[in-house]
Amino acid sequence: MGNLAKFLQSEFVRLCPVGWRCQTEQRLLAPAFDHQMGYASRVDLLLYREDGTRQLWIEFEVSRADPVANHAKFSVAHLFQPQLESDTFVSMISPRVDYGRANLAGNMITLMRKIGMQAFQMPLVPYLSATAINALNKLSQAELMTHSEIEAQRELERIFAIVEPAFTVETQRIYFASNLLEVMLNVRTWNAEINQAAHSARWGKRIISYFVFDPITHLFAPSKFCAYVALKAATTTEHSPSRVLGSGMNIDLYTSLDAHEKLFDGARAHNHLTRNLAMQLIPNAEAEHLANHFDHWLSSHKAQITLHSRGPIFLVPPEWFGKKKRL
Repeated sequence: MGNLAKFLQSEFVRLCPVGWRCQTEQRLLAPAFDHQMGYASRVDLLLYREDGTRQLWIEFEVSRADPVANHAKFSVAHLFQPQLESDTFVSMISPRVDYGRANLAGNMITLMRKIGMQAFQMPLVPYLSATAINALNKLSQAELMTHSEIEAQRELERIFAIVEPAFTVETQRIYFASNLLEVMLNVRTWNAEINQAAHSARWGKRIISYFVFDPITHLFAPSKFCAYVALKAATTTEHSPSRVLGSGMNIDLYTSLDAHEKLFDGARAHNHLTRNLAMQLIPNAEAEHLANHFDHWLSSHKAQITLHSRGPIFLVPPEWFGKKKRL
C-alpha cells in the first residue's frame, strides 16, 4: 500500500462520523479461508455503524496496476460467505489509475451486483491530477499532513452521498451515479434509445438546460438523465440475501420518475455531478471548443430537445478522464 492510501486510512479513522467505527486492514472471512485460498480477505478500511446495521468495505486504489483484482477477491469471498444485506463493497479509484483499467473495474461492479452483492466504484480525490497524486504518494505521512489539498472529510462525504439511495420507488432504489463510467453509459443509453420510435414518443419534447458531454463519443445527453442509476432489489429468500440487479437509467424509467417523483430533481443531479464526480460546469459563452460538437448533435435531436432561453450549460469530465497514464 502506498503512502497516500495509508494517510487516508488514518484520516478516515480520525474523522470517523458519530455513531460509526473505522478499522483498518480488517479480515472479512475466517482465517481458515485465507489459509486455504492463499490470499487474505482483508479490506483497507472497514467503516461500520455501532449498532451493526451497516458495514462498508472500502478499498483505496491510488495507483494499482490491476484494481479489478480486489473486486474479484471479494466476489469470490461472496461465493463462499454471501455478503449480508447490511454490507457494501466500495472501491475508491484515483485519477492515477489507467482509464481502461478503471473502466474494467467499473464494469466488474455490474457483475458483482449480478451475483447479489451491493457494490460501488467511485472516484478517489478526483479533484487532483494524476501527476499530483503520483507526487503525493511519494511523501511521508508527516509531509502529507501539511497538504491541505487532500480533503479526507470530502472523501467521506462522497462515500455517503453515493452508497445511500437518493430515493426509493417500489422495488427500485435510485442512486446517484457513482463514477464517470456510469454517467457516460447513461449518455450513450439516451442517444441509443431516443432514436427508437416508442422511446422518442414517450420522451416527447423537453426544455433542457444542462447537458453532459462524453469526450470519447462526442455525444451529449440531459444531465438529469445521466446523474442517476436504478438498482432493482430482487425478492429476498430465507437462504439468500437481497440481490441487487440492473443499473443505469432508461427513457421509460426517466419519464415515469419525472412525472411522479419530486426527489428526482435536476438541481440535485448537476450538484452531484460537480461536487462528487468533479465534473466541470461550462456555460455556453465559454464553450467554444464544444460548439461544433454540440451543434452537430443538436441538429439530430431538435424534435426532442428545446434549449432553455439562457442557452445550454455543459458538464464535462475532469481533464484526466479518458487519458492513459504514463507516469
